[in-house]
Amino acid sequence: MRIHKHAQVLNVFRGGIDLLCVTLCWILAYTIRFKTELIELTKGTDTFSRYASLLPALILSYGMVFVALGVYRRSLERRRVWEEAFDLSRAHLMSFVVFVASVYFVYDHRFSRATMGVFFVLAPIALAFGRSFLRKLNRWYLRHSKTRGRAVVVGSGAVAERMVKMIQDRSDWALVVDAQLDISHLPDLRARLNAGDVDIVFLAPSASETPRLHTIYEVLGNTLADVIVVPDFEAPEFLVPRIIQLDALPAIVLNGSSLDSYGRILKRGFDLVFSAFALLLLSPVFAACALAVRISSPGPIFYKQERMGLDGKTFNCLKFRGMRVDAESSSGPVWASKNDSRVTRVGAFLRKTSLDEIPQFWNVLRGEMSVVGPRPERPFFVDQFRHNLPGYMLRHKVKAGITGWAQINGWRGNTSLEKRIECDLWYIQNWSLWLDLKICVLTPLKGFIHPNAY
Repeated sequence: MRIHKHAQVLNVFRGGIDLLCVTLCWILAYTIRFKTELIELTKGTDTFSRYASLLPALILSYGMVFVALGVYRRSLERRRVWEEAFDLSRAHLMSFVVFVASVYFVYDHRFSRATMGVFFVLAPIALAFGRSFLRKLNRWYLRHSKTRGRAVVVGSGAVAERMVKMIQDRSDWALVVDAQLDISHLPDLRARLNAGDVDIVFLAPSASETPRLHTIYEVLGNTLADVIVVPDFEAPEFLVPRIIQLDALPAIVLNGSSLDSYGRILKRGFDLVFSAFALLLLSPVFAACALAVRISSPGPIFYKQERMGLDGKTFNCLKFRGMRVDAESSSGPVWASKNDSRVTRVGAFLRKTSLDEIPQFWNVLRGEMSVVGPRPERPFFVDQFRHNLPGYMLRHKVKAGITGWAQINGWRGNTSLEKRIECDLWYIQNWSLWLDLKICVLTPLKGFIHPNAY
């Protein structure tokens, strides 16, 4: 398709820039190690020719891994700069492992670990700068290029208007809007197609125009222009459509998750390894918290509270007890508030630092929770929220988590439920193992301590 052509060419340039950056970083790493005094030489110098002989293995490792991980996948979706940087860093890490392994098994010479380390640090920085340079170069090219494709948008509703604006905004598509026509303007469309002035036609009818689509198919049947149908359906923003194929019929899934069968297996494996390691690493903290709870007030160390998880099923969520045993005997289920008299002094500290959540790693090992996901809520509050907050129940399409996208973005405790749901649904629709890793890395920095956690 014409809409893909510029993106395909751009991907070739991305690959070239990436490999050039990797090559230059390797040469620079050798120079820093052996030709400057930044790193002290303890075992003598080494020749550049030995390190230059590794360049084929370096380029092959990075090229193959980058392609295998889909860094150059053909996609029409707009991607944020930080998402691209994260994908490049992930691909760099795996490429580096492949490269080091090949050097170890193939080459007899003992290469400098300092050189490897310098290269490992320099490469992701250079890759990010290379991509930034390419984006600026692409924008400059498109401003001066006269080879843009010509697009016609057929439709008069809101979707057609959005389609026109999207074409104007997406410079990487290399398209210009030749015309926006109503479905009734068939003679004009036929004339444009017969003249060969149109490269791509977007059918974006409004709901009222959809029954008349059959009148335009005959006109489009004999054209070489690409034809793309953009359906108009009245769906809330939190329902993100995803196209699937049911034999020969295309279908649209509105409330699916990006977690497929393989994704669930990967996520479960990650949960088991991470939780076991976390419980082992945090065992001294676990014991100290348990002792503090035992001394601070009479009652059990752990508190089991019914929460709602995957597919609306309930489970007992474990926490270190932070309130008096009879905290809700008279009030019933209520939100915790600032300076809550029911919270013990130790409990206030545990809640503020999120240390009261450590026992939930047992919930993860038992399969009731995940390390990353929407925070579980009590059924009493779920029954209230589901009727007042659109899309709230979609949070239960995945397992509840100890931490999540909402938490590292500051939406925890007594903050906006709407924003929290928005983050949770974005996570469900965009899940990847690397996103889970990113959230885990950012949680100690942004998720543990929060002024609204009490």
